[in-house]
Amino acid sequence: MTPRADTTSVAEQLREYFDDHGVGYRISTHEAAASADDYHAILGTRYEQMPKAIFLRYQGEERKGFAILALQAHKRAGLQRVKRVLTARDVRLGSRDELREVTGCGFGELPPVGGLFGLPHLFDQDLLVEDEPYFNAGSLTASMVARPRALEALKRPLRY
Repeated sequence: MTPRADTTSVAEQLREYFDDHGVGYRISTHEAAASADDYHAILGTRYEQMPKAIFLRYQGEERKGFAILALQAHKRAGLQRVKRVLTARDVRLGSRDELREVTGCGFGELPPVGGLFGLPHLFDQDLLVEDEPYFNAGSLTASMVARPRALEALKRPLRY
């Protein structure tokens, strides 16, 4: 699935995607939050239960493209590890322009769900021990809460 050219927002697309896949969730609205520190301060969540979405650009031997890494908010992405998981020869962070063009999201809006955009999805296995991960719902003013096993099952992400 790729972002629609019509006026359907990424937040609406995400809710439809979860509904279509039978993933239970709840929405929490709040003040604008674009970073893990903002979410922590506004929602009072622990960094361990906040999967941040990292937008990546990769180049493999026979393919290139973009991917999304869902990673606990207090961690840093290990690009060497991402290269191994994607079997890529080069990985870098995607630019804000690439993020907008590929997903329709601005900085801080990207949900940690690669399948929504038809992208490979790497999933931090430490997220599976959390009961209620809070993550961006395609908007700076809305978060979603869903069971981590349901998130993992959406498109069988690559284990990170």
